[in-house]
Amino acid sequence: MIYVEWLRARKRLVIFAGVLATLVVLAILCVEFGYVHSDVNAHGPNHYFYLSSGSEKSPTDQPARVAVHDMLQQSTIPLDPFLMTASIIAFIFTISLYTSLYAQRESLHLAFTKPLSRTRLALNFFAVDLASIAVLYAFVIALGLFTIAAFGALNRIVAPNPGAIVPLAGVLLLYGLMQASTAWLRRGAGGMVAALWVAFVAVPSLMNTSLVQLNTIARSLWPLDPMRYLSMNASHGVYTWGSTAAYGAQTAVWGVGGTYEATALLGFSLGIAACAIAIVNWNRVEV
Repeated sequence: MIYVEWLRARKRLVIFAGVLATLVVLAILCVEFGYVHSDVNAHGPNHYFYLSSGSEKSPTDQPARVAVHDMLQQSTIPLDPFLMTASIIAFIFTISLYTSLYAQRESLHLAFTKPLSRTRLALNFFAVDLASIAVLYAFVIALGLFTIAAFGALNRIVAPNPGAIVPLAGVLLLYGLMQASTAWLRRGAGGMVAALWVAFVAVPSLMNTSLVQLNTIARSLWPLDPMRYLSMNASHGVYTWGSTAAYGAQTAVWGVGGTYEATALLGFSLGIAACAIAIVNWNRVEV
């Protein structure tokens, strides 16, 4: 059973990694063989990128590879955007893994005859899924660094804000909620997950209505929304992953502060709790 789950996760990993790697290679090739045309009009300088066969190239146009290299060398390159991109892709990848326990519904009579407790078997499934998420997360970061290295600017990379851990809490929470909501079902998991996503989208939109009671309920539920943790703010090259303005009012309902540490701890705790609920639900499934 675990081997089958690994095959499922590996297949998804290969698909995601293959698509991402192809896009990165195409982007690098476009820059490698492209040019940048610059001119000045009434609104200021303009820069255009184009691929040239040679005939339409102006003598003053600059190879895109040189322009990108010079631009990257002019300042430092925060790692934060790469981590955010990796978190979003890991978030999307997680959606495809919600059926780990639900997928066993047709073979429960075999799964539950193994010399393992249901809890340990479920934990093994979770370990495979979370390991595949971690591999993809690391792969996306590696692709980003490879792209920067291709233009000779790897030395300009600087360490990220520690708050970059917050989106990972959202990934774990999403995984746990989807597992908890489908582990006990014998059919209709797709509809359950669709209902979850409706709730994820609806809760934030209900926090600023004219009904005070509804606002309070929505704000109380917002920490359970995984998308809440996928937030990064950029101001003058400085990246922040959580602030009192973004998190304080909502997390205060749960008795925690608005720092990124508290936000990450809350997200990870809720994610672990959701995984535990999924195991309890799965243990109650009758063969």
